[in-house]
Amino acid sequence: MEEIKTDSYTLRTEDGQWLGQVVLTSDGLLGSVTDYGNFSYAWRSTGMPFKEFILSITTDYFKNKIIQGMFNMPRTKQIEHAVNMYSEKLLPALKKALIEEKNRISMIPDTKEIINTDCDADFFCQNQVCMAGTSCNRNLR
Repeated sequence: MEEIKTDSYTLRTEDGQWLGQVVLTSDGLLGSVTDYGNFSYAWRSTGMPFKEFILSITTDYFKNKIIQGMFNMPRTKQIEHAVNMYSEKLLPALKKALIEEKNRISMIPDTKEIINTDCDADFFCQNQVCMAGTSCNRNLR
C-alpha cells in the first residue's frame, strides 16, 4: 500500500486575515477548518496529482462538490451561503498557496541534486529528480 502524504496550508487574505487551515492528502482528501465552516471532500480518481487537480478546478465545480459532501445536513440558504463564501474565498487562496509552493520548489538550484526514492506526484518531481522542500523521502547523491 502506498504511503499517503499530507500537507497543511494556513490561508490568509491579502491583508493577512486568517481564512482557514486546509489539509490535502496525496490520495485526494481535502479537509478544512475555516471562518466559513468546516468542510471536507474526497476525490479518489482525479487522473492527475491531487494538487494539480485542485489547480485545475473552477469555483463552481468546487462549491458543488462541497455541497454534495454535506449529504447528512439539510440544504438551507444559510448552508448554501456559507459554502458559496467558503468556495469563493478559500479556493483562490489555496490555489495561490499551491502556485507559490510550486514556484518555490522550481526555483531551487540544480547544484544540489536530490534523487527521489518515494515521490508520488509530478507536481514536485521532474525526471525522477525531486526538488528539495517537498514531502517526499529524499536521499542526497
